[in-house]
Amino acid sequence: MNNLDDIITPTFNWLMKKNKVAIATVVSTWGSAPRQIGGQMVINNNGEIIGSVSGGCVENSVISEALESIKDRKHRIKDYGITNDLAWEVGLACGGNLKILIQPLEDNDKIIYAIKKNIANRKQIIVKNDCITGKREIIQNIEGGQKKTSFLDKNQNIFYHIIEPKPRLFVVGGVHLSQSLSSLANICEYDVTIIDPRDYFANKQRFPNDKIINEWPDIALEKFNLNSSDSIVTLTHDPKIDDLALKLALDSKIGYIGSLGSKKTHEARIERLLAEGVSIVKINQIHSPIGLNISSKTPQEIAISIMAEITQVRRSY
Repeated sequence: MNNLDDIITPTFNWLMKKNKVAIATVVSTWGSAPRQIGGQMVINNNGEIIGSVSGGCVENSVISEALESIKDRKHRIKDYGITNDLAWEVGLACGGNLKILIQPLEDNDKIIYAIKKNIANRKQIIVKNDCITGKREIIQNIEGGQKKTSFLDKNQNIFYHIIEPKPRLFVVGGVHLSQSLSSLANICEYDVTIIDPRDYFANKQRFPNDKIINEWPDIALEKFNLNSSDSIVTLTHDPKIDDLALKLALDSKIGYIGSLGSKKTHEARIERLLAEGVSIVKINQIHSPIGLNISSKTPQEIAISIMAEITQVRRSY
């Protein structure tokens, strides 16, 4: 998925400047398609683009179609792939298939504004797209229960674009490893918060792209409603700091908990938490030693192993 923060805000600004805009959305994929369902690209009347629908395979064709959509104010559905005679020409010779919905936006598009507002408030938003008429509207619920991923209905007439807040990663400890992990997490489109009472470790100079909280982790984390899309890692090697975060996280609905340290270090951690009254069932939720076993040595390699494990856990539910 594209980073919606990077798409919606510039789109909103374009509309405020009276640019004409069209939005292209991946509504269906098959085979080795390079983008997930819900991936988007926005095009204005000057030919400027934000985002991607194929990683470069069909962009030129989509841009041309979007510019036509801006002119004639009509939506269109385009199929690209092995069933399309133009597959080789547009660059999907790898065997994938994409169905892309292209829609012109109104000058005062209220849906873009609502998405922007909900992103800021960390709320889910559902945009119902009629592929027959091109109409877009925000709805509160989907028949059949709550969904977390975008989908095209069985008749392929309605596309439900489900926009979730960015997953959050709370990093306890502004240490050297945290800098590598932060960089990688930002690339993976996480909302990163660094928590460390020591401001000489956690500051904007060391973490320019992240939120910084210079408080003890139990106090800092109480401000957040932790949920299954959130992850937390404790990296200080200092029980006075790490254990406070772990105890609070273990009492929450957080999706991933990881803690740096060897097996011996973790055994001592288990003893401390048991003495604090934390049950072994809860303690077993901690991933430690942290990260997938890829024989990592450097901070950068350890960061890769941590993000890989977080990804593995998040994709399992």
